[in-house]
Amino acid sequence: MRETVHKKVRYQRRYAICVIIVVTCVLAGSIGWKIPVFWKIETLKLPDGCETVYPLKVEMSDVHWWHISGEKVIACDAGYDAAKAYIESHNSIVKLHHLSICGYGSMSCDYIYDSEYDEYFEEHYNPDEYVKIVYERKIGW
Repeated sequence: MRETVHKKVRYQRRYAICVIIVVTCVLAGSIGWKIPVFWKIETLKLPDGCETVYPLKVEMSDVHWWHISGEKVIACDAGYDAAKAYIESHNSIVKLHHLSICGYGSMSCDYIYDSEYDEYFEEHYNPDEYVKIVYERKIGW
């Protein structure tokens, strides 16, 4: 009887380990690739007086090449140039790797937020105060 109990316990442990492995693989495949983007952009040191206009959005795309893109738009009272200088001087080179800081009205080939189609923004706000933080990393070959 003891051997039967031990076999049952071993079977339950193996089953639990397999379930944990499958759940981990599913989560890593579905949202795991987004975590580095959120970590890089959300932990940046930003100037005082900045507020989020459009929250961080992340997507994987195969346009031109396989890559991960993430964008966040913030408004800074000091303006684009001062915000960019502050972000670049108060964050490490490692933290800024794969990141670019540009004006909200600037063009990009693979954009998530684009001021060209944001008519309400164009009519009501000063585009010089808005900063787009872009993460882009090529994956694969």
